[in-house]
Amino acid sequence: MTTTFRRQPRPRPAGANPPDAVQTVATESAPERPTLAGARVPQWGAKDPHLKALPAPPPWAEWFCSDHLDEVRQWVSRIDGEHSRVAHKPGPLGFSTARLRGAIVDVGWGRVDIEKSIRGAGRSVLLHLQTVPGSTYRFGHREHLTGAATAILVPPGQEFTRRSPPGQTLALGVNPQRLGEEIEARVPSEGGKSLLRGGPLRLGALIDAGIAPALNAFVQAHAPGGDRSTLPHVEAQLVAGLADALLRQDAVVRVKPVTGARLSDVEDWIESHLTQPITLGRLCEVAGVGERALCKVFEARRGRSPMRFVTERRLAAANSRLVTAGAARDVTEVANELGFTHLGRFAIAYREVFGESPSETLRRSRRALNAADVQR
Repeated sequence: MTTTFRRQPRPRPAGANPPDAVQTVATESAPERPTLAGARVPQWGAKDPHLKALPAPPPWAEWFCSDHLDEVRQWVSRIDGEHSRVAHKPGPLGFSTARLRGAIVDVGWGRVDIEKSIRGAGRSVLLHLQTVPGSTYRFGHREHLTGAATAILVPPGQEFTRRSPPGQTLALGVNPQRLGEEIEARVPSEGGKSLLRGGPLRLGALIDAGIAPALNAFVQAHAPGGDRSTLPHVEAQLVAGLADALLRQDAVVRVKPVTGARLSDVEDWIESHLTQPITLGRLCEVAGVGERALCKVFEARRGRSPMRFVTERRLAAANSRLVTAGAARDVTEVANELGFTHLGRFAIAYREVFGESPSETLRRSRRALNAADVQR
């Protein structure tokens, strides 16, 4: 059974000013199962004082719940952009999400009852404040295993893979331009450009920077009857607190602006030459810089080496082609045309990024196409 939620104005007493807040109302009933609502702290984090300080998802947030993987993929893609999502066992997903939106800050809670892998990139600066312990985040070759007090920073546009057990999460999304302005004002880069380094952060340091009380104030300002006029101040506190924590934890790196600008041209060139031979020397030639400078800016901006970036873009292209391949193509053909000459290594790299083998993606694609043909 799938349950979706819509937003409905809260009834108000006669003569009261019209409130801006809304409450969520279920549009269809569903069997009871554990959801995020009503749980102040996840059971696995109840002993950690930092997790106790974080807010629980309120009933007045925008909710979406579903047990169907394809429905979840479509809904999340509309909100956060295209991504890959794989469940590692059959059965109902038990997927729930709640979200509150501000002008420059979004807050989202999530829950899933089945181990999953997700591959994607955020449009905002994403801070996963509450992660499921035992989750694995992969940025290129760098892999990070989370504990109960581990937060993860995902810079905007930086692709990552997350494999996580069942459990609950809390994420903060911040407008990258506003955060960049706050960081630049504090520590001028003197003609350079400040970029964020994706990876783990100490949750305690984020709490000490004032993130938790500002988050709670953000939630309460959205409550029915809450004072929305405080939101600009609360969001500014969240941006300032995050900037402070990132600077203290050395998550801000500097690059020369000319190199950063050239990197965009290199990335565009890579995307249009994925089926052609690509070497590090050729990338340096396109960028007009040496190997050391190119590697430094790729590590700073994308969290991986130039050639690892090429590999992952080819893997993404392979995934896109397999998803739409149908019966006309096979894994070997797709791998070879994208420069993967060793099928075994291709399959290993593909699974690391997308959480399933290339053949599993192809079989899933063919089942979906066959089902669509039957419905016609």
